[in-house]
Amino acid sequence: MNARLSRQMTLLGICAMAFYGIMLGTGVFSVDIMPQFIISAVIFLSSGKIMRKAASCMVRDEEEKTEDRPKREADWPWLTGLLNWTAAFLVVGLMAILLMKPMGVSFTEALQVTSAPDQFFAHTVP
Repeated sequence: MNARLSRQMTLLGICAMAFYGIMLGTGVFSVDIMPQFIISAVIFLSSGKIMRKAASCMVRDEEEKTEDRPKREADWPWLTGLLNWTAAFLVVGLMAILLMKPMGVSFTEALQVTSAPDQFFAHTVP
């Protein structure tokens, strides 16, 4: 069933690419919105391959279970440390963003007022 579903997802991706190509060719869609549609078609195309690979891994896992090999345990202390450090970096990053933005200014206004591009192009490159 997974193989059939993966073929259907790949076929859906090909149909989506053809549909978007026809819409672009007839002038219904402009080139400005095409990247979103291309990305969705690529996701459909790649999901078929990913599902096919997952189905083959499931079959391989079932074969390994029948061979009575001991299953490898997860390294829980390492995974717990990774999760803790990731959460810490996320919290520190969010706090830095919130603290650096002036009060009463929205995020879009703060990004528009930024002088980083002006400083970047202010000097010539030797």
